[in-house]
Amino acid sequence: MKKIFALLSLFLVVIIQAQEKISLNKGEITIPIGKKILLNPQFKNDKIINFEKVKEENITEKIDLFDMMENFKKDDIKDNSIEFTFSEAKMMTSSVYALLTVQKTGKSMTFKAKIRLKGDTQYHPTSILPSASNSSHVEQWQDNIDSIILYDFELN
Repeated sequence: MKKIFALLSLFLVVIIQAQEKISLNKGEITIPIGKKILLNPQFKNDKIINFEKVKEENITEKIDLFDMMENFKKDDIKDNSIEFTFSEAKMMTSSVYALLTVQKTGKSMTFKAKIRLKGDTQYHPTSILPSASNSSHVEQWQDNIDSIILYDFELN
């Protein structure tokens, strides 16, 4: 009986994680692994108070971080868009989990983040460096992460 209950619980956890979607809630974004999202932020002074989702994509293959950095084309566009890609990635022969940020606000952007490891139920704070406008910013972890929460966005 215990084995059946354990298998049923495991099956439900897998289904719930497989169906996880991007969530936007008053300036807070939850992004599951394997997602790319383009956002249009709403500002109050220099704080981002909310987001409108413009586009969402699934990422099915590991991102090559060197290739991505090499092919990034910097421009001077200031349309206030913010793009996040949260995916498994490869750097040379290593496999990592990466958050790629491209924001075009014309200012440096700071925000906070919490990550949830696969199999865990709680989110844990992690460090994030400021993201410069019109550049590609990469944060990476060795941990096996299934989702990330981004919040407290501010322009400097």
